[in-house]
Amino acid sequence: MPDLPPLLPRAPHGGPTAAPFTGLDFSVNANPYGPNPMLMRALRAADHAHYPDPSYAGVRARLAAWHGVEADEVALSVGASDLLHRLVRAFLPPGGTLLSVQAPFGELARAVALAWGRVEVIKAVPARLPPGTALVYVGHPHNPTGHRHTPEELQALSDTCAAAQALLIVDEAYAPFLPASWVPRSVSVVRLLSPGKAHGLVGARPAYALAAREVVARMDNLAPAWHLPAGTAAVLAALPEAGAFLAETLPWVRQNAEGLAAALRPFGAVEHHGTPYLTLEVGDAARLTAALLERGVKVRDCTSYSFPGRLRVSTRLPEENARLVEAVRAALNGGHYG
Repeated sequence: MPDLPPLLPRAPHGGPTAAPFTGLDFSVNANPYGPNPMLMRALRAADHAHYPDPSYAGVRARLAAWHGVEADEVALSVGASDLLHRLVRAFLPPGGTLLSVQAPFGELARAVALAWGRVEVIKAVPARLPPGTALVYVGHPHNPTGHRHTPEELQALSDTCAAAQALLIVDEAYAPFLPASWVPRSVSVVRLLSPGKAHGLVGARPAYALAAREVVARMDNLAPAWHLPAGTAAVLAALPEAGAFLAETLPWVRQNAEGLAAALRPFGAVEHHGTPYLTLEVGDAARLTAALLERGVKVRDCTSYSFPGRLRVSTRLPEENARLVEAVRAALNGGHYG
């Protein structure tokens, strides 16, 4: 019997779990002012009674024109997780290495393990790639630290990957929350975009990638027929005209996140770089996470990101942020977490 993919537990994520939770959830990095009303109208108006165009030609054309690329340089998906799994299946040989600058998104590490590959985590952009490296991953900005690379760093990394015939995956899930940044356009670069986070519409799971047509062709080859529901396709097609919501709400998100970071600094070191999320150094993160959950507040323990002493929290509305701060104060006063 051939070797089958290993049976692995699911990667830890923020958001809902099997246990019902009715409190305040700070573990999900999404725009708290969402969902974007325009995208909700597109979602509801979609033709859910019939199969969509299996090529999704219209959706690809709209996104391509918006980004200044060709339609066959756009790959569509339900969630960036699916794109990551397809990239690994298409481009990582058994025993191959994915090099991640800082800890990767957990779903990517799981995809690599399912493909019998290995993840090597490094702290900074490398001058050269280790032998056997087929894929390189950077969060831009990184989750959970919020760090973002300079254009010069990304260009150098793109050139390094091109010379080694490796693909550079630039995960821009949280890029809309920050001022625009430049990402090199190269046959070695795959841009991953998850607009549901900034538009407060994560349940629709809109996602797409921009890459060379040969890369997109291999990604599409691994997608089943009609892999995109009509509603998600409609949301993606409406994105080019949906920017007014971001212009209105994202300044509030940044302001609220800055206020939350300031309010949490008395409890420990805070790392925040303008994203909706930040990390708080608390010592025993697992214990404090449990104590907060008992108080009706959910946060993200960063142990799976190789930061076992940190919590990640994402801003909600100001009055809800105040409740988080009070819950942290009460939990810390109720026990030792250092």
